[in-house]
Amino acid sequence: MMITPSLCKLSLAALIASSCLFSVSPSIAGTPQATQAEQLQQALYNESYTLAVNAYLWGSTLVRMEQIARQYSDVSEPQAATSYRGPLNQFGHARRLSTPADTDMPTANRDTLYSSAVLDLSQEPMVLSVPKLDQRYYVINMFDMWHNLFQYVGTRETGSLAKQFLIVPPGWEKKPTTPRDLSIIEAPTSKVWLWGRTQVFDEQDYPAAHQIQDQYTLTPLSEYAGEASSKVTFSPLAPRPGKADDPLRFFVELGEYLMANPLPERQQALAGQFSKIGLSQDGFDVSSLSESSQEALIAGIQDAQKIVMAQQANPANLEFKDGWVYTFALDAFGDDNAMRSLIAHPYLGGQGPQEAIYPMAAMDVNGQALSGENSYVMNFDGEPPVDAFWSVTVYDAQTKMLVENSIHRYSISNLNQLNKNPDGSFQLQLSHKKPTDGQLANWLPLPEGRFYVLARLYIPSKQILDMSWTVPGISKLQ
Repeated sequence: MMITPSLCKLSLAALIASSCLFSVSPSIAGTPQATQAEQLQQALYNESYTLAVNAYLWGSTLVRMEQIARQYSDVSEPQAATSYRGPLNQFGHARRLSTPADTDMPTANRDTLYSSAVLDLSQEPMVLSVPKLDQRYYVINMFDMWHNLFQYVGTRETGSLAKQFLIVPPGWEKKPTTPRDLSIIEAPTSKVWLWGRTQVFDEQDYPAAHQIQDQYTLTPLSEYAGEASSKVTFSPLAPRPGKADDPLRFFVELGEYLMANPLPERQQALAGQFSKIGLSQDGFDVSSLSESSQEALIAGIQDAQKIVMAQQANPANLEFKDGWVYTFALDAFGDDNAMRSLIAHPYLGGQGPQEAIYPMAAMDVNGQALSGENSYVMNFDGEPPVDAFWSVTVYDAQTKMLVENSIHRYSISNLNQLNKNPDGSFQLQLSHKKPTDGQLANWLPLPEGRFYVLARLYIPSKQILDMSWTVPGISKLQ
């Protein structure tokens, strides 16, 4: 839309007349004054819009993570058994796997119990203790407020022995009294999100898995070192800034969170350009913006959100094979801010390929959409080459939830007693109707309508990482 001059706080006529502020382009020098003013206003609108789009792509990850920090540490309401919320600086643990009745987490896995903790290291450094654990897979990821996965703790990275890690804020200086048995990890931001997964074998394994979860502990450094005279208490995080009905609330939040998360030097030049739209490391000043600029910011937010979600189909981020879509960028997005934002939204907590790969298929091997109206097979030459475990899970395409079925089977993994051929090969059968040919052990139930499939490959081998081994295509039965 064309923005009229009346929307601008400054007098455009005066601005154009002042040669020290603006030089009229030769291409419009002979046009009527009103048209020049309109063109100038439109150019200023476009500049504000462009800056708003870039500011959203860059800053939406920080806003999302700060929101998650508040959401996941809010236990003011009773929590479901599948919830992993916990008070600030404490773990919360999901105590059972999700079923189709649990709608709090789309595309939930059926392999691990989640654990979560939000740390505010500005109040005090925290000691993470993990137990000896050599009979099952586990991992605890450490994310900063820009969704950088800066540390893995678990089976692959730190081994099976019991360990203690001291997590400290940026610029923290070690004291002579710091216990020597602690491995020090300096976080890039003063708030950290811990996101853990503990393998569970089946419902009967819950008590053993819970016992392990309970040994993931967080202790304030002063308590661990014996310097605190009583149990340390922490102030809760401040509520989200801004008003819910403010269309510019995103920028209000981003401004507040920038003040709490000082930028590294390499980011400061990028952030400096946003002062033109009222955003700086001192906060967000809407009073400095014309009505036209505010409209540009609102439009920029809306369009930038579409750009972020479009990254799910951006070929630059994906690899394709036999109907499966692979991404190897869940912890290696670098300066691709749109991809970083995507990961922090629908793929929040995603791990890097060395830890796990999550191929997804919504089409069969011939490029046709998957539907429960058909029956399918997946032919494996042998077990997928992983060092931890693998699984294949079906989800309803409309609800993104697990599929209810008569035998309560929602995934198939290396833990299933599959029917295999003498050479180790096997075939998975995917259908809405229960098979009658003795292949129930290899059956993965489907919904009646559209569906998609997610494979999970934990601690994948080099063959998977270089795609010399890929997940078998889903073939429709005629």
